[in-house]
Amino acid sequence: MTSFTCLSGTPDEAGLRATLTDYFDGLYHGEMDRFGAAFHPLARLWTVAEGTVSAIDYAPYMERCRGRAAPAASGAVQLAEVLELTQSSGDTAHARVRDAFPPRVYINDLTLVRSEGRWQIVAKVYHAET
Repeated sequence: MTSFTCLSGTPDEAGLRATLTDYFDGLYHGEMDRFGAAFHPLARLWTVAEGTVSAIDYAPYMERCRGRAAPAASGAVQLAEVLELTQSSGDTAHARVRDAFPPRVYINDLTLVRSEGRWQIVAKVYHAET
């Protein structure tokens, strides 16, 4: 298991990992309500393609995901790795994760905030490794 670092505030590794589990398992199994709950409704997702930065808001991203077949349905092996997990303060955290949506494998930098007692992703910067 990846190490956890808490720089400030009361550590909440279990809460952070619960959100990441919803993120990983919701996407893999096509459970869009579970996957979507890992994100704050104001979240934005960012990438760079051919040298150009592009962004998408939460709602259009969820619609895009709803239109895809779940990796589990095709028998794909789940890739769900937490490479780094840091709680920066009582209400902010960062996770670097690796996951797959076949045929691509992604490295994602996730910024999370705790609001109303739960952690949610507010920013995702993603890069396809393959």
